[in-house]
Amino acid sequence: MVKPTQLRAVLYDLDGTLVDTIGDITYALNAALAVAGVPPITRATCKKYVGRGLKKALCNALSAADVTFDEILVETLLKVLLETYQQYPYQQAVVYPGMEALLHKSIAGGLQLGVLSNKDDDLVQVIVDELFPTIPFVLVQGASSAAPLKPDPTTARWFASKAECPLEQVLMVGDSEIDYYTAQAANMPVAVATWGFRSRFDLETAGCKPLYDSVLQLETEVFSWL
Repeated sequence: MVKPTQLRAVLYDLDGTLVDTIGDITYALNAALAVAGVPPITRATCKKYVGRGLKKALCNALSAADVTFDEILVETLLKVLLETYQQYPYQQAVVYPGMEALLHKSIAGGLQLGVLSNKDDDLVQVIVDELFPTIPFVLVQGASSAAPLKPDPTTARWFASKAECPLEQVLMVGDSEIDYYTAQAANMPVAVATWGFRSRFDLETAGCKPLYDSVLQLETEVFSWL
């Protein structure tokens, strides 16, 4: 990664980066899978399916269970998934230790912050409002008809525009190869967390770098660029 000469903004992924949401995702996904007669999956298994939106995660789980499905079945099950998740959006969600302090320190240091997720936008808004009520994010955006899913760089570039920062001064922080590919497509610096939903081995195999093993390590790097 080319280090920014001066960092002015940070765009965070939500799930697996800011917040451990895998418990709620697993619960909602299992509610949908039960309708299709699929046995419940574990959190560890669910981590393998997420990253490209809830619909894709559902399809991944159905494929892994050898379920033959069409668009009608997927939409039926997706409705169950979303209704369950909307009922329990942050029941088991936990902000990663040190992350809230980092966000406050970043604001105090003059950085502008944003959140970009491939999860449905209404869920993203509810979760961020509940877990980070005092953080003045410039942009909080989830999947919608107006926001192409990562790794499409459109919304990342939109954040840079809203923050009035050149792309080379905006850091993208995520926990998956999807975030890494997004940053590459947007020509933005990137930091990839290993505390989220992908293992260090999987991230290294996908070519992601640089990797950060703790929030403290990320914080040290971020503030070296201010």
